[in-house]
Amino acid sequence: MSEFHKNYVENIESYFESKLEDDQRLFVTINRFLKFHNLGQMRNNHKLLDLGSGKGTFIEVCKKNGLIATGLDAANGKINFEKDKLPFEDNSFDFISMIAVIEHIKEKNILINEIKRVAKNNASLIVTTPNFKYCYKSFYDDPTHVSPYTEVSLEKFFINHGIKYNKIAPLVINKGNLFWETKFKFFLASILPFRNHDFKNSKLIPNFLRGKSTSILSVSKILK
Repeated sequence: MSEFHKNYVENIESYFESKLEDDQRLFVTINRFLKFHNLGQMRNNHKLLDLGSGKGTFIEVCKKNGLIATGLDAANGKINFEKDKLPFEDNSFDFISMIAVIEHIKEKNILINEIKRVAKNNASLIVTTPNFKYCYKSFYDDPTHVSPYTEVSLEKFFINHGIKYNKIAPLVINKGNLFWETKFKFFLASILPFRNHDFKNSKLIPNFLRGKSTSILSVSKILK
């Protein structure tokens, strides 16, 4: 992998005290989302594969929460997600995550087929990605972004690959479950005035004004 991609991973910013804290908040949100849709939460001894694991902080959080977690990242040169098979046996994982990864991959057919191969029956595929509908002005500010998605196109992408059970919502941190039931939830998430980490030490901004998000959280069931 090029020096550019190594530097990209190394320079991923954190929003709170550390990337580890960011990913702990993400882990809690994903588990809440899984529980909200009765999809089965990430628990002790579940096996998780994190694709595009970057610095490995999400893997670290998963291990601290009792999961048997493994990560793969293209930046270390050990795999090319567009061409290579995943180095795991069939039916190996209960959860497979791609956290802000799919938008960086142009050719995904091999990867999706490999994900389906290494996933156990009824495994959960967890994906987060920017929602192009609400971040189109800044999406290509990241020079590694090549594949934009909206909540509609992401679901169609999964359905076209035979993954038909999909739950898709805004990636909102520290919001009540009712937010995920709101009809115009993607629009509402995009117009909140503050992100969670904006003026994070200020007590003058109430929580209901925080949580702005232009990202998607998706959980899909892989049925065999």
